[in-house]
Amino acid sequence: MELIKDKIWCIKNLTFPSNTYLLKDDGSDSCLIIDPGLDSDLLDKAVTLRNLNPIAILATHGHFDHIGSVAYFKEKYDIPFYLHEADLKLSRSANFFIKMARIKSSIEIPIPDLILNQKTQSLFIGNFSLEITNYPGHSFGSCIIQSGKYLFSGDILYKKGLGFNNFPGEDKEKLKTSIKEIFASYSDDCLVLPGHGESERLVAIKSQNIELKKFLAIT
Repeated sequence: MELIKDKIWCIKNLTFPSNTYLLKDDGSDSCLIIDPGLDSDLLDKAVTLRNLNPIAILATHGHFDHIGSVAYFKEKYDIPFYLHEADLKLSRSANFFIKMARIKSSIEIPIPDLILNQKTQSLFIGNFSLEITNYPGHSFGSCIIQSGKYLFSGDILYKKGLGFNNFPGEDKEKLKTSIKEIFASYSDDCLVLPGHGESERLVAIKSQNIELKKFLAIT
């Protein structure tokens, strides 16, 4: 478990490598769980270790490695799950994608309690103030979850490399348009917290992610 900042922890899932984030409230033990991966026991131990009280689950998109433990946390803590409506179909296909990834397991498909349906929505969950914006390309419903200067980017944007695998539902041109829009919409000093790999400032991703720069330059 890596402490990113004084209120954000990143847990690296092991069954299938992905990042799950715990975002803590400044004034209480409340937290949000963002992109819970396949390792529910590992993730729950991280919550318990920090004496946190989850109040909601959010997924940047509907792939299995970002919703794998949603059902577990929904049941244990009786908390709501947020997902963009454009990824509802994708989330229901999670076990198909698990088989594609040759993982010998399956998940309980979670049912969202609150479905996001706009390009940009402001959410207030407890003391958390979030802005969630849909940036299609990696999937139809892929979103960036913004909390102040923190951008939980899912698989839209990485420190290194590109979030495109030719999976069903991916669209290269939409992803390119979305990334250009992200670059123009957020401050360079925002910290990008991706679904895989390490966190990085947006300005560094713009200048140092060579594969991404090549991708954006293709017409």
